[in-house]
Amino acid sequence: MAEKSQMEQHLQNSVYGTPKINPDEQRHYLGTFRERVSLAMTISEVTDRKNLDAFITEISAHPDFQVILNGHIDQTDLGPYMKLASQHNLKFTIKQDEIYGVNDTDLGLVVASDHAINENPILLAKKYPANRDLTTTNAKTPAKTSWLDKLLHH
Repeated sequence: MAEKSQMEQHLQNSVYGTPKINPDEQRHYLGTFRERVSLAMTISEVTDRKNLDAFITEISAHPDFQVILNGHIDQTDLGPYMKLASQHNLKFTIKQDEIYGVNDTDLGLVVASDHAINENPILLAKKYPANRDLTTTNAKTPAKTSWLDKLLHH
């Protein structure tokens, strides 16, 4: 009996692919789980070069972590992060699958471990609030957040 269910599972995986655990969570965190993330930056935060210092602080504190980048961001904006990850000998991956977001509020970069660390907070604006003061005060205007984003993220 057990052999039959293993064979059925193998056939199911062959036809439909291996089932993912928490696919929505993995999609949001660029292919990893929330519990493994130490820093999450939105696309708009990645494209703002003022946030590079916070990124350097984070990867310096976690030299064994990896950087996952959203490949939908222009290469000129990703370049500094890839260069810094290389300089700090961190592995980095660029995810370009269509399931990853393209809006300013979607994640553009994740610094993650290969195991659960359950760090809090992970969002750049909350983890490095002093860094946010350097950016324009317009960064927190509610007009930039759609009602759908508010519904999904609150």
